Amino acid sequence: MLNRRYLLILIFTSLILSGCIQNTVPAIDLYTINIPCGIDKPIVKKAAAGTVLKVSIPKSTSSIMSRNILYQKDEYSQNPYAHSNWNDTPNIMLGRVFLSCINKSSIFQSVLPSYSKGKSDFLLESNLMEFYHHINTDGSSEGRVKVEFYLIDLKSGNVISTNEFFSKVSSKTLDAKGGVKALNYATKSIANSLVRWLKSLEKLSPI
Repeated sequence: MLNRRYLLILIFTSLILSGCIQNTVPAIDLYTINIPCGIDKPIVKKAAAGTVLKVSIPKSTSSIMSRNILYQKDEYSQNPYAHSNWNDTPNIMLGRVFLSCINKSSIFQSVLPSYSKGKSDFLLESNLMEFYHHINTDGSSEGRVKVEFYLIDLKSGNVISTNEFFSKVSSKTLDAKGGVKALNYATKSIANSLVRWLKSLEKLSPI
């Protein structure tokens, strides 16, 4: 009987302690990249009529492929914000943004994700080279995004054109929330530059 009483006391104490520990751990704030493209009214090229584009998820380093929201204070080191995460990896989020913006531009008849089983004429590959909140020595900061793009003709296997876009947008606050907002607008700038580049290409009909 005595052992049973000690056991009940032990269980009760453990439950109280575990509750106290849980209450002291801050909740994780989740953020996303989801901003309207804001592109001009599309001008559809006749050469692109009937063409289909597939958009691959951008490749990147393992640190960017995580759900950590990264900040950088010097040239060589990056760190994750505590208690703040992306709700998905930047690669996946940016892939969705690029696909959506290209689709709204009406440059191609159809725009598909790379995992689609549908046939396509072109493939857009990309490398996400920079994606972080940069803290400057003067106390200012900005969201920085840099992406390399490769447009490939799937019939011939030739790379039709390549381009690289870099955007930095000032952040109003030196925290994860401010960095996320700046990165959203920097991503919007990259997506709009991508659409303008695709529109400018002379040859967007399959070989």
